[in-house]
Amino acid sequence: MMKLNCKNLLFFLGWVWSIAGYAQNPLITHRFSADPTARVMNDTLFVFPSSDTTCTQIKGNNGFCMPDYHVYSTTDLTTWKDHGEILSHNTVPWVEENSYGMWAPDCIEKDGKYYFYFPAMPKDGSAFRRIGVAVADTPTGPYTPENSYIEGIEGIDPNVFIDDDGSIFLYFGGGENLFYVELNQDMKTIKTKPKKVEGLPSKYKEGPFVFKRKAKYYFTFPHAPGPAEEISYAVGDSPRGPFEYKGKVLEHWKDGCWTNHHSFVEYKGEWLLFYHHMDISGNKHRRSMCADRIYFDEDGNIPEIKATQRGIAALTANNAIQLDRYSVLENATVTKTNAAIPNWIVKRISEKTQLEINEINFENNKWDHLALFVSSQEKATIEVLANNKKLSVVEVPKMKEGEWRLVKAPLLFSPEGMVDLSFQFSGNTEFLALDWMQCLTRKQVLLSKSYDIDLFNAANQKILFQANQGNIYSEKEFTQLKPHILSTSLVQGEMHINSEHAVHLDGVKKGDVVSFSSDKSRKMYDAFVGIEAANYSDQEGVMVESCKLGGKNVGYIENGDYLMFNNLLFPHSPKKVTIGIASPNKGGIVEIRKEKIDGEVVASFNIDQTGGWQNWSSITSDITTQLVEDEKIYVVFKGDKGFLMNIKDVRFE
Repeated sequence: MMKLNCKNLLFFLGWVWSIAGYAQNPLITHRFSADPTARVMNDTLFVFPSSDTTCTQIKGNNGFCMPDYHVYSTTDLTTWKDHGEILSHNTVPWVEENSYGMWAPDCIEKDGKYYFYFPAMPKDGSAFRRIGVAVADTPTGPYTPENSYIEGIEGIDPNVFIDDDGSIFLYFGGGENLFYVELNQDMKTIKTKPKKVEGLPSKYKEGPFVFKRKAKYYFTFPHAPGPAEEISYAVGDSPRGPFEYKGKVLEHWKDGCWTNHHSFVEYKGEWLLFYHHMDISGNKHRRSMCADRIYFDEDGNIPEIKATQRGIAALTANNAIQLDRYSVLENATVTKTNAAIPNWIVKRISEKTQLEINEINFENNKWDHLALFVSSQEKATIEVLANNKKLSVVEVPKMKEGEWRLVKAPLLFSPEGMVDLSFQFSGNTEFLALDWMQCLTRKQVLLSKSYDIDLFNAANQKILFQANQGNIYSEKEFTQLKPHILSTSLVQGEMHINSEHAVHLDGVKKGDVVSFSSDKSRKMYDAFVGIEAANYSDQEGVMVESCKLGGKNVGYIENGDYLMFNNLLFPHSPKKVTIGIASPNKGGIVEIRKEKIDGEVVASFNIDQTGGWQNWSSITSDITTQLVEDEKIYVVFKGDKGFLMNIKDVRFE
């Protein structure tokens, strides 16, 4: 095997590094970005969101710590550029330093200037939030803030709309009522006193965003008539109102994210809704911006849509297709993994599962086979359809628990142009999980690895991978690369070629798929010492969060959720079990069951309120049955609607 010279090394590392990232929902993963306002400027789509950070300095208002603003842009709805910070709480003269209160902004162009509007906490303490403006010559700045806020108004969530006759409106507010003023042509001073927006439904509202389409004015807003904010809209004949309430466009979140904040924009003939969710963090105070397409019916109404993981990105078959970023998913779930880089997988798969990913461009390439990055403890079969025509049949082999590998299958034909993919499942799918899929030509070699191991080339330098996908090479390039794991690595691995175990790479040829998976054994816990709930083997419906006592706890627990522990050792059968619980509620039930979710009950707990989500109590129950050395344990949660409790640990005695 030849050694790589420096020129070849730079080629390989640089080529891998330059693979484009395909941004599905959430659009930005390297930092938290909420309250996105999307604007088309100079044929480019810009998004101006707020920025969430972890509260370490202060508690923040309502738990939100928001120090600054960045601006992002795209021309293809797929790749996004971060243009960096344009304003912060410490760069505006009238804003209180280190106040972490830079909430939802807006930006608009007028006469070649770009006006950025934002709410912030004033130094003079004259209001909860004042609204200011900063001005730039380009959408990306630099922005120069005015020395003081806009006199005559106070509140949050500014939105500016310029009508066809040149009239300028500033909408703002949060609460039972929303308001507007007309601005002077200088864009910095008010022309009228604040007026209430008429015609809106009752209950909490905020984040107004106004746009015009076919002589109709759409007044859109987050609205909380129930447990969280939904995106709603009303329509009128004037930007001054009154408006007629039409209903919701996007339903409220059901996972603990109370807020949503949005904007609508038309770009290249398509209408898009930008919004936020807590996809990456699982924390309602650290949100990420997303987007989906919307449509108008013949009467100009906006039919309600469902938030998708598929989003608005342009997908091509020669890039990894994230199967968890679906267009349609029924009778299965998406779970975030514990990888360092945000990643999600599809699991809870059955023969009833409906999985679809739409609008993938196969172009005019001659596709020969596909590879799936999958995990399964039993054999299963996946049939892939392209526009409802059978494209390939993937036979998934039995693997070790927690193992991931590439499985290859031939294509029955080579699709062209835009294609909708769908998947059908059979066999033992109980432990089947899907990550991503890649289509290949017969000349390509695909290399992948588990997230927890590193691969190195012939010169013992790390091979760079785009997050959560593989790398494509020609046969010659792969031969020169010689991927391997360093002997000094803390995590070793096993190699598979075309999903078959292999010990060397000498036989790799074009058309092959090669994967390295971790061979480290799962960590086992002594049931009598106890286990943190966050160290579960599997789960349904819950989220992990930081615990006031240190470490992690499991929260956002609802009726029917569960934890599964397949990593407990019982030296002998226990007599009692203790759990750490926190809850402001009364009436939840925790059941310990063995072997399966509806298996024999080992113990049961009636949960009383402890005084809060992080006020912890330990409760103990007798065990009513025998447990063997490697028993599989389910912790099942039951109760009324809403979040029931947090759980910290489980200990047998």
